[in-house]
Amino acid sequence: MSAGHAAAAHVISAEVGETHFTVHIGDGQIAHLGSLWAERAAGEQALVVFDGNVAGHAEAAAASLREAGLRTVMAEVPPGERSKSLSELDRLCREAARAGIRRADAVVAVGGGVVGDLAGFLAASYLRGVRLVHVPTTLLAMVDSSIGGKTGVDLPEGKNLVGAIWQPSLVVMDTATLDTLPGRELSCGFAEVVKYGLLDSPELFDRVEGWPAPLPGPAGPLLDLIRDCVRHKLDVVSQDERETGLRASLNLGHTVGHGIEAAAGYERYHHGEAISLGLLAALRIAERIRGLDPAWRDRTRTVLERHGLPTRLDPEVRTPDILAAMGRDKKADSTALNMVLVDEPGVVLLRQDPPADMVISAIEELRA
Repeated sequence: MSAGHAAAAHVISAEVGETHFTVHIGDGQIAHLGSLWAERAAGEQALVVFDGNVAGHAEAAAASLREAGLRTVMAEVPPGERSKSLSELDRLCREAARAGIRRADAVVAVGGGVVGDLAGFLAASYLRGVRLVHVPTTLLAMVDSSIGGKTGVDLPEGKNLVGAIWQPSLVVMDTATLDTLPGRELSCGFAEVVKYGLLDSPELFDRVEGWPAPLPGPAGPLLDLIRDCVRHKLDVVSQDERETGLRASLNLGHTVGHGIEAAAGYERYHHGEAISLGLLAALRIAERIRGLDPAWRDRTRTVLERHGLPTRLDPEVRTPDILAAMGRDKKADSTALNMVLVDEPGVVLLRQDPPADMVISAIEELRA
């Protein structure tokens, strides 16, 4: 993987498994989408999947594709997690069939994680695989869900239970889209940025810790911060595409976080807010098991609070419900929770299985 600069944008060349693709990060990059795609493929059409919250960005993406000579078909889905369903996937597959989408054509996902997961699974499954272009419009999707190839939909029994690993052919991140995001959405994305600081190095954590409010922050440094988060994830995924080992490190804070999210009915907390709480619980457990310096948890709490993320758990979210959800999570197996812990930023331990009373204690401390 290598990085360069073009028109003030960061360009990262990635290789994951047998797939080679580029990630473009910069202000105004949607305007270049068509020319970037035309350089990579000979397809004639693009199915642009988006939700109503980003209709303007989707039309800008489609206009750029049309300028490059492609026909575009617009496929709008309802905003929100409920669109990640087999019924919505069925509807999109039929739209693709009616449009005559072929393997050399593209499914273009414009939006946040829900659109990316749904459109990505469409691309992975329709005709047994068509090309995928991600145009993430949220901070969370930029640093997390648009990178790595995880796609999928939910079932009534749980989130992301049906899906596939399908790498994109191109990722275009236009940081201008962040200026239109509500503060809560920016905060949720920043929780994952804090996670990367803990996973990567004390140096990256220092930059994250010093990040000014309000989000998204200064334009030039923001490009660098997103680039470095993307680089970290790509470095991990390129070594472990199917999450058999190292990729599990990206789940720091997610075991407890997903438990909180599920126990609260996916309504009280957005994903990034639950991960904020999960990070603090994981750091507390690392203190007790690994002797992590408590200063790291204090510093993490301070930066999370500065950017509007919760650090105290709602008393109405019951600990037994959190534990039950943790046991059902995909990261758990029949004998262990498989938590990720750190000895210090950049020193990561995989597949840790702390005693139940320690996990309970860490969750209860979030209420203090």
